[in-house]
Amino acid sequence: MIYPYFLCAGRHSKRTTCERKSMFVPDIEAAVEDHYRRVQIPDHIITALRELVTSEFDRLHATARHERHAYTAERDGLRDERKKLLQAHYAGMIPLDLLGEEQERTARRLAFLDAQINAGDIEYDQAKAHLEDCLALAGDCHAIYMSIDDSLRRLANQAFFDKLVVMPDDTVNGQPGEPFNILFNPDVQRTALARQQGAAESGPQTGNVVGLNNDDLVEHRGLEPLPKRF
Repeated sequence: MIYPYFLCAGRHSKRTTCERKSMFVPDIEAAVEDHYRRVQIPDHIITALRELVTSEFDRLHATARHERHAYTAERDGLRDERKKLLQAHYAGMIPLDLLGEEQERTARRLAFLDAQINAGDIEYDQAKAHLEDCLALAGDCHAIYMSIDDSLRRLANQAFFDKLVVMPDDTVNGQPGEPFNILFNPDVQRTALARQQGAAESGPQTGNVVGLNNDDLVEHRGLEPLPKRF
């Protein structure tokens, strides 16, 4: 007979000193549902987060745009340098082996510069689109979780959380994965609301938001959902 309980594998095999009793699966599932309800972000905070993170994206994009201007100038200079080297070789001023070394060095740098110049706008558009997807999920996570079956709930846990941990009082706390660790963070939410209020009172303000960057908000990952890490 199969009993629907979570059991510490370490305790069962006597590999650990865990004293946690077995836990009825439906009770743990109810606690997970309650955790989703507690972390789901209200609409007014979603709006503030969107404004906060979008402003940070715009700031980073503006910085990247200035960098791309520098990359473009360097690329144009290297192209001119490559032409001059070739002309000097034809004039007998530069030996073939030195020309080959310089051309290889220049080609590597040009490839890097082209990649940096072309990537900026694409990454920016993708990041903003990903932000909208994540905000929609974060603002409706409990409703989504309650509407799907067990196999999809597993995927939801993997998408939202690195770990789900059963606490001593049998409630569940989650450790959100990226980028939900940013969006679910109460400090970030308070910062977003305060910034929104400040902008309403004194006009838009920009500034570097600690902890927010494109890497946080582009990469989407999640790990095995565990009711308790044994």
